[in-house]
Amino acid sequence: MADVSSREATQVSQSVHLYSERAVLHQRDVVASSELWHHDTPQRAHAHEFMEIVSVRTGTALHRMRTGVAPIATGSVLMIRPGQWHAYDDPCDFSIWNLYIPYKTLDKELTALRSHPVVAALMSARAAHGGLAPREATQRGPASAFDVAPPTVDLARLEPLLAQLSRPPERPDRSLTRLGQLLMVLDELAPAFRAGPTGSSNTPTHPAVIAATELLDNAPNRAWTLRELADEVHVSTSYLCRLFTRELGISPLHYVERHRLEHTAQLLLEGDLSVGEISVTTGWSDSNYMSRRFRSTFGMSPTRYRQVFQSRRRWAAGALPLGGSHGS
Repeated sequence: MADVSSREATQVSQSVHLYSERAVLHQRDVVASSELWHHDTPQRAHAHEFMEIVSVRTGTALHRMRTGVAPIATGSVLMIRPGQWHAYDDPCDFSIWNLYIPYKTLDKELTALRSHPVVAALMSARAAHGGLAPREATQRGPASAFDVAPPTVDLARLEPLLAQLSRPPERPDRSLTRLGQLLMVLDELAPAFRAGPTGSSNTPTHPAVIAATELLDNAPNRAWTLRELADEVHVSTSYLCRLFTRELGISPLHYVERHRLEHTAQLLLEGDLSVGEISVTTGWSDSNYMSRRFRSTFGMSPTRYRQVFQSRRRWAAGALPLGGSHGS
């Protein structure tokens, strides 16, 4: 995708709104929730404290992120990681289902499902557009003017399941019933995430990748070396790197780096620790290096990220959809 210029990224970062987990989950401790949104006008740049999977129900739009712009249409599936800003431009009869998955659900209920295509994508770097990089948009205009990838999910089967998750839970918020509803949704979304970079892979996640990601997730602050990790999962370092790149689109050490960056972003919003203290807490050996990597990933420095998002958290706690309205 075409890179967004540094100047544009800076301008966007100054106007990004944050949707808090408490707001979108209506202050409930649930394993997941969903909402139907209609957009009659562009939705300005915003970010989230949670994982979001977007399924386009009707219409077309241009999806804008720090890394570029891509066309989306009915049947498109997007995945947005915590802290990543994105926006919708040029909507035309545009409605979407948003699936919200708190980090707590990934750490608890979904940990045993790392081989599932959607769960694997939630943990991978290839997590912006249905597991596949969107086709490059070289000009601006109606989304229909671009080559949009064909739908890979059955909306007729998916929508009733998302509608169930959009209703307030009838049982305790983290009930098995609601978890079952989430698993059914993930299963319907799986075809969008099964294809690798070439669109040809349809194989389960390799056991060594599953074991390695468990180790990295359970001890992200450990100063892992590639040799130590490979020895733990009983494969060579070169083979482990190939497996991670093939199946997750990222190297093992970049995987743990991204984990630390997202934890860093959480701490910047949740407390008053200094950037240096957060750097130590999240396992970085050098706070200056952490700041450089943070800027590269989120498009702004840790200090700026805290200023932008903390100043909007009170607004976000009661946020309503921007540039549109909820569906029912």
